[in-house]
Amino acid sequence: MALASTGCSAASNAADGPSWKLAWADNFNGPASSGVNTSRWEFNTGQVFGTGEVEADTSSLSNIHLDGHGDLAITVLGHGAPGGPGSSWTSARIMTKPLFEAPPGGEMMVTASIKQPDPANPLGYWPGFWMLGPGRWPEDGEVDIMEDVNGLSQEAGTLHCGNLTQRNPDGTFGPCHEGDGVGSGLRACTGCQLGFHTYTVIIDRRDASDQQIRWYLDGQEFYGLRESRVGQVAWTAAVDHGFRILLDVAVGGSYPDVQCQCDTPGSQTSSQGTMAVRYVEVYTN
Repeated sequence: MALASTGCSAASNAADGPSWKLAWADNFNGPASSGVNTSRWEFNTGQVFGTGEVEADTSSLSNIHLDGHGDLAITVLGHGAPGGPGSSWTSARIMTKPLFEAPPGGEMMVTASIKQPDPANPLGYWPGFWMLGPGRWPEDGEVDIMEDVNGLSQEAGTLHCGNLTQRNPDGTFGPCHEGDGVGSGLRACTGCQLGFHTYTVIIDRRDASDQQIRWYLDGQEFYGLRESRVGQVAWTAAVDHGFRILLDVAVGGSYPDVQCQCDTPGSQTSSQGTMAVRYVEVYTN
């Protein structure tokens, strides 16, 4: 399935015919070097635990600001390998204040236009556009709409769900095989460090017995997941409720480390790589 493009957004209605209505949007208009709209977004500051990231997330305008041209800029600053002398990294992570839910019997589309960071040495960069359910992780759900690591010109879509008590034979946990999640894996995203591309997820609750999540890059579906894959109990707990939308650029951590089979960031990892976000939009039908 492809998404039709209308206006400045890459997703206003889908090819299978639903009538999408804009529920929420931010286009990041504002003066250069001004902050995000804090009536819409809140900051997650400090160290992130559980993923191995090394950066401290801040609300500093050096790490996150409007560029004056209609984009949000999230900039990584720092130097050094983790644990090395003088190692210090900062970035930013924001999340929406409201929660957004696919209506029972309907669908929700969440989409953003993003230019991934393009530093000279991107080892350890981990940009993300994702949604997080309230409460416990992973039971209450996480939907990763776009992740890339180490500047690979790739992206992945993933669902996290279930629990961390049911151990699987492969060493993962629960029906979503945590901590990996169930998803597309990293796939080619040609030019995603060089220009803006549209990343979209649709949560489809039209059929109560066969709910789905579909992921799109530039309007083309690249991965789909059905409720039956993880089971009704885990799916309901993870999907059938509101989500906050998050934007961030992490530095280091389990995902980039696994992909390079190394410890990230490296001593030569570049500072000042920036993820630019042109808009975030939420539609329902």
